[in-house]
Amino acid sequence: MEELLKQYKETLRKTRKLLKKASDEDKEVIRGMISDLEFAIEWMETGRRLGNRRGIERIAAYQREKPFDLLLMQKFFRSSELVYEWDDHEKEDVITSWARQRIEDALSVLTDREREVYLMSRGYCLAYSEIVNYLYISSSSVQTMVERTEKKIKKRINESLFCLCG
Repeated sequence: MEELLKQYKETLRKTRKLLKKASDEDKEVIRGMISDLEFAIEWMETGRRLGNRRGIERIAAYQREKPFDLLLMQKFFRSSELVYEWDDHEKEDVITSWARQRIEDALSVLTDREREVYLMSRGYCLAYSEIVNYLYISSSSVQTMVERTEKKIKKRINESLFCLCG
């Protein structure tokens, strides 16, 4: 990492020299390059983006922890028996029966509507605006439902011995 940081600083120094000799047309592009280099150097030195007071290691737990691996959730939903009008994916059978049972147990605490919204958001990675268009509900309702669903799933995982075994 130190070697990479050294190379970035050397490149920044050379780019600043180049800026002095550049034509007016090129100066804008070179300033953008300098800005990008400064950003990268700051990130490598501090471990955080410019202007952030705390590093990524200090992010709140609820922001970095998800109840399930999202790729596993996508595979689960794509292998689901349910067919939705907005679902254009082919049915797959790519997860183990144990993973399927664990996920179904965790999702068993959801209402049909919550499951559908969660399926659309986390299983098929639809944007909230797309979900709004399909279900005719507000964007804030979608967001609230996804947040509530993740809390329910997390609670179920923490309480269920079935979900803790894997």
